[in-house]
Amino acid sequence: MNKLKPIDCRILFELVKDSRKSDRQIAKAIKTSQPTVTKRRKFLERTLVQEYTLIPRVDKLGFEILAFTFVKSALKRATLKARKEATLAGREWIMRQPNVIFASSGQGLGWDGLAISLHKDYSDYRAFVQKMKDEMSSAVQEIESFITLTNPERVVKLLSFRYLAESQVF
Repeated sequence: MNKLKPIDCRILFELVKDSRKSDRQIAKAIKTSQPTVTKRRKFLERTLVQEYTLIPRVDKLGFEILAFTFVKSALKRATLKARKEATLAGREWIMRQPNVIFASSGQGLGWDGLAISLHKDYSDYRAFVQKMKDEMSSAVQEIESFITLTNPERVVKLLSFRYLAESQVF
């Protein structure tokens, strides 16, 4: 993708701070015309904006645990076909788990993948891990997790992209 124009970045910063802002409000904040904002916003929505969403207070929704679950593949020496089939099955399994809010393959610390998930309590979290072990045992060699409580007294910094927009680092 071509480098963003400065106006695109300013519009993005405003949208990240508050995606409910109207084009007129954004235009006023960045000192340009509303038609210019509308045109550039449409471009950004086609090329860069993944989705508009809100980030709820998950503790208020009844989720006590945020888990970072690391997986190690059991298929490193498997055939290419077997790895592709297992990858597809793993993707489908993850997509069926509504409590998983992010998942990706990766590398580091000896792990091959990561799932970030929310859980009502420790029993719910343990059931999730057991389900993963039971249903993904042919593709997953090992599972480890880092769990944290969502209680605001324990959270140092809330999940938000606002920090990026305010520092204008992207």
